[in-house]
Amino acid sequence: MIILLLNPACLLSLFIWVLLVLFPSRWRMSTRWEALNDNDSSNMQLPFLSVIIPARNESTSLPMTLPSWLQQDYPNSEIIIVDDESNDDTVACAKKIAGQSNRSVKIIHGTPKPESWTGKLWALEQGVRIASGEWFLFTDADIYHNQNVWKHLVQTALKEKKDMVSLMALLDTQGKWAELLIPAFIYFFHQLYPFPDACNNKSRTAAAAGGCILVSRRSLEKIGGLAGHSNAWIDDIALAKRLKKAGFPIALYFTQSVISIRPYLLLRDIWHMVARNAFTQLNYSWFALMGTFFGMSVMYVAPVAGVFTFMRNPIISLISLVTLFLMALTYYPTIRFYKQRSWRSLTLPIAGALYLAMTLTSAINHLKGHRHWRGTRNNNV
Repeated sequence: MIILLLNPACLLSLFIWVLLVLFPSRWRMSTRWEALNDNDSSNMQLPFLSVIIPARNESTSLPMTLPSWLQQDYPNSEIIIVDDESNDDTVACAKKIAGQSNRSVKIIHGTPKPESWTGKLWALEQGVRIASGEWFLFTDADIYHNQNVWKHLVQTALKEKKDMVSLMALLDTQGKWAELLIPAFIYFFHQLYPFPDACNNKSRTAAAAGGCILVSRRSLEKIGGLAGHSNAWIDDIALAKRLKKAGFPIALYFTQSVISIRPYLLLRDIWHMVARNAFTQLNYSWFALMGTFFGMSVMYVAPVAGVFTFMRNPIISLISLVTLFLMALTYYPTIRFYKQRSWRSLTLPIAGALYLAMTLTSAINHLKGHRHWRGTRNNNV
């Protein structure tokens, strides 16, 4: 019975991967952010920028990231750190580092979030309320910014006439599990939200990466601020969708200039990160979950199983090998972007199977009512 089901599954898998190869916008990583040349934009007037960072228990991250923000070459700016009820030395750490710089840093103590808000969005909202900038830069406390990122990011928005520009931070891949799963995470995100489509004003695709989002005050106020998606757990996607639906042009780029320092050394760290939001991405639909289970099983599990049928059915085995080659071909640009060895493009089926298991875990967590934001828990009702 399994063999009878495996044959059509392998054929369907080949068909799907041929289609993906024919639509390279979902895997080529062609939308890489390149900072504008200073000479080309030297006369560009830079608007006042408010950089808002929610921080919950980030005393280990801030010593590495806060100096990178303080060293930015952007004259008209303010840094606002919102302490989201930390129970470590986040505030003391931020004050100590900020005190060693001439740049002004506002550190505010966040209040308990209202019931209709998620933790991170409420922290951002409190920062927005006291911000003076014409543009807001939302970034995370564990995100390191290379020199001149702020200036070039704003210049990109002005030159490209975008009301939101988001950069996908380069994630940490140290450790065997991170090497296996983090590039695959980026690859799957790119398939769900093709970056060229997100940048295309005529496309309905909208996406952003929450670690680095630049948005104009006028566009955010026009759509009703962050309150319009205050309870969204995937807040970056929700913001991008609201902006694009309202007619504001957005852009999303890959970059190696914005770097996440948060390590994912253990499998459970990655598992928790994905399981936290995977079922939300499916709009809590059990039909969508079944479709995802079927689709990912066909795409990633069936070809591997098909290879081992060479004694019984060599044609299916050959088809499966071709499918695995196409799979590796589409994954290779991501592997190269993360500067990994070429052979790791062959590990996508393993990563796909693990991400399928994480998605199932996310659905189970939803049934239990568990939602988390940096040490907090919400119960779904």
